[in-house]
Amino acid sequence: MFPVLGWILIAAVIIILLIFTCVSRCLSPVSFLQLKFWKIYLEQEQQILKSKATEHATELAKENVKCFFEGSHPKECNTPSVKEWQQISSLYTFNQKDPYYSMLHKYVNRKEKTHSIRSTEGDTVIPVLGFVDSSSINSTPGL
Repeated sequence: MFPVLGWILIAAVIIILLIFTCVSRCLSPVSFLQLKFWKIYLEQEQQILKSKATEHATELAKENVKCFFEGSHPKECNTPSVKEWQQISSLYTFNQKDPYYSMLHKYVNRKEKTHSIRSTEGDTVIPVLGFVDSSSINSTPGL
C-alpha cells in the first residue's frame, strides 16, 4: 500500500510541475522564438565574456610578474571596478519598456553612467526567464 502512495505522490508532483511550467510559458511576455534567440545570445555573451576575462587576466598577470622581476611600475590596465562587477552580477529583472537580454546588456546601454541598473519601475521577475540568472559561466570547469 505504501509503495502505491509513494508513486501517486511522485506522479502528483510531476503533474503539478508540468502544469506550472505550461502556465508560466503561456503567460510569458516573451515568445518562443524570442526565448530561443535569448538563450543563444546569453551563451554567446558568456563565451565572449569568459574569453575576454581570460585575456585580460593573463595580460594583467604578465604585466605584474614582469614588473615584480624588473622592479618597475606596471602600466595602467583598465579593469572594471567592484561596483561595475556587482551591477552586472545582480538579479535580472524583465521590463517590457526596456527589454535587455542580460544585466551586461542593460549595463552597457544605460542612459547615464552614474545610475545603478538594478531594479527600476516596471521591472518584474518572470519565471520563464530564470535561465538568464543561471549563468553557465559559474559552472564551467577551470573557473
